[in-house]
Amino acid sequence: MKILVIQLYRIGDALLTTPAVKELKKNFPEAIVDFLAENPAAEILKGNPHIDHVIVYDKKSPWRFIRQIRAQKYDWVIDFLGTPRSAVLTALSGASIRAGLARVFHRWAYNHPLPDPKEELYIVEEKIRLLEPLGVRFHGDLSAEIIIPEESKAFARDFFSKNPISRPQIVLSPVSRRHFNRWPLDRYAALADRLISNLGASVLIVWGPGEKENADQIASRMKQKPLIAPKTNNLMDLAALIKGADLFIGNDNGIKHISAALGVRTFTIYGPHSPISWTFPDPKRHRFIQKSCPCREESKNEHLCQSLQCLNSISTDEVFEQAGDFLRNLVQ
Repeated sequence: MKILVIQLYRIGDALLTTPAVKELKKNFPEAIVDFLAENPAAEILKGNPHIDHVIVYDKKSPWRFIRQIRAQKYDWVIDFLGTPRSAVLTALSGASIRAGLARVFHRWAYNHPLPDPKEELYIVEEKIRLLEPLGVRFHGDLSAEIIIPEESKAFARDFFSKNPISRPQIVLSPVSRRHFNRWPLDRYAALADRLISNLGASVLIVWGPGEKENADQIASRMKQKPLIAPKTNNLMDLAALIKGADLFIGNDNGIKHISAALGVRTFTIYGPHSPISWTFPDPKRHRFIQKSCPCREESKNEHLCQSLQCLNSISTDEVFEQAGDFLRNLVQ
């Protein structure tokens, strides 16, 4: 049996699809399960023990990938993305079972449309529950995995050998691709100052391509001295820098999900997105702060936010008090 899972992007979405792959392997241990994703999301999948092949999709060559997928003669193709592009790939795959989200306009591409669970769930469990009509039984494991290669571990060791840290070590992630998920940079600067001066923490500000300016702006507004992550070669290098941290504090973003997969505790500052959907359901290790969000629509996929009203109502004091209490409980 051969199965192709499609989740072309984003980093967090691809990573949070891997527990569903794990469930496929548990239910069908002899199956070959491949994963189709774009870079950089594909980077975080490499080495995953439950994925037989990571296929890196190039949107500039769609017909090449359609031919490649058909040549593999998959029995099942499961589209977790539900965009026109992923729907066409599924429809033309030649697979006998072509499964995808029943809620999307492109459900015509699927001969097995998968209905959403009736209740709101953590997105990992939602993805797994989507597979139940295909006979996939949920075993209860919601954890994602990241296998950091030795060269990335060496990259992190080299950085920390030149930049000694104290405990607790906090990873700060002030970025998000959506503007309505970005807590203001000046508040991150004030928060980082207090974490260092009041709690004796080391603060490592992490960033990705095109985001270095955010980290520099925070550092320039601080009285204390944080660490700024170096330029990384790939997501595994970034994961290696995060791996040893005591706590992640940041926006609702892919780095938060990487941190959780690495076993790092997380404290997320939420805009309009649902904490139930996007926070690992273990309040002893993963917590969040969110204020009332009048801009949040009923649909969990669309938001009409034109301002930072949701995030602007969250003060530095509130984040420091709640994250600080969480951190003190962790290190006691």
